[in-house]
Amino acid sequence: MLSKGFMSSGEKLNTLFNASNYMNFKFVSCSASLKDCPDPKLPEFAFIGRSNVGKSSLINMLSGRKSLAKISANPGKTRTINHYIDDDASFYLVDLPGYGFSRLSKKEISALDNMIHSYILKRQNLKCIFVLIDSRHEPLRQDINFLTWLARHEKKFFVLFTKSDKNSKTGLAGLQANYLVKAQAMVPGLVPGIIPTSSVTRQGKEEVISIIKEMLIT
Repeated sequence: MLSKGFMSSGEKLNTLFNASNYMNFKFVSCSASLKDCPDPKLPEFAFIGRSNVGKSSLINMLSGRKSLAKISANPGKTRTINHYIDDDASFYLVDLPGYGFSRLSKKEISALDNMIHSYILKRQNLKCIFVLIDSRHEPLRQDINFLTWLARHEKKFFVLFTKSDKNSKTGLAGLQANYLVKAQAMVPGLVPGIIPTSSVTRQGKEEVISIIKEMLIT
């Protein structure tokens, strides 16, 4: 029996989310390398995707704030590891630089790739990676390669189809099937969790928040 004033882990977790089931966050830091990141004392949930995939919009949608993550008119402005912490200082959301840039030099691309890979492989408090993929396009080689890389390194991840309001249910189902075929061709048996999302209709918000809640408990 719980003593008066003591909250169970589930009850404490519910206080991290407001009545609208948004996550209350504030910006903490932007880091140019893994060593510059905050102390790895709290669980982290990272978001990554190709340029112009809608990553900032999705983070803002989850937080219920329009300007938590800055949305640039020029895609690919995220060049650092950006940390956001919840109001109760219980965990971080992490905005990672995108991949698949064509406007950067080979040296710049290599530096960003090294930063991303170093963070994902060495950050011990990283609980899960949410890979954002534009639902308007058929499977792209760089997306499949990145999912394959995560699977081969045994990293926990989910695929978030962004801009799903611009696609039909039939189109989304076909896209999911295509990704599964291509992913399993690279890593037999791989069945990634896939969640359609939209920053416009807020589709997928509940599912993503539920995943984070469950991982904070376990």
